[in-house]
Amino acid sequence: MIEVKNLKKSFKDGENRVAVLKGIDLSVKNGEFVAIMGRSGAGKSTLLYQMSLLDEPTSGEILIDEKNTIKFSINEKTLFRLSKLGYVFQDYALLPEMTALENVALPLLMQDFSEKKAYEKATEHLILVGLGERLNNLPSQLSGGEQQRVSIARAIAHEPKILFADEPTANLDNESSRIIMNIFKELHAEGQTIIMVTHELEYSKFAQRIVHLDDGKIVSIENN
Repeated sequence: MIEVKNLKKSFKDGENRVAVLKGIDLSVKNGEFVAIMGRSGAGKSTLLYQMSLLDEPTSGEILIDEKNTIKFSINEKTLFRLSKLGYVFQDYALLPEMTALENVALPLLMQDFSEKKAYEKATEHLILVGLGERLNNLPSQLSGGEQQRVSIARAIAHEPKILFADEPTANLDNESSRIIMNIFKELHAEGQTIIMVTHELEYSKFAQRIVHLDDGKIVSIENN
């Protein structure tokens, strides 16, 4: 599903360039659940952002579903992200003035789903994550765990090929974190490809493989 070849990423820091990723090679199979771990500054989120097409690598290749995404135009990349990829962030990234239902329906409407179909799918996926009674609540009326479940429903409502999650439990208590991870476990059991950055060893064990990063390089890959 994903093939990363000699991926490098550096950032300008004043007059200097700082290398964050130093030649990453990684393959992720269709339907696989992969966790990315490493200390702060190891390059975990940077790697996720390159693989998920939210940022441009300095060099290297990223093939997704046999398509060389490096060659995509800006418009092609935007459409690919919108239709093929799903995202869950640690800060939820919900629109505060919209209800849970509206937050989930909006990306579907942007993909030209009819209003009826978009709201049907949004309702279906909010029920799937256990929020059938909270459809019309604003984010401010939901707990952190509930907001994260809304963001998961939004990420999967269009049935993405790959679900990317960047520290999805970072701002949650233990009970909410377990609920989130069990949702990921169920999605994976149904065949969803998931790539997740986490600093929690307990939650990395939900994945099939754990990729350990240090100083911008893969130092080991562990099978669960």
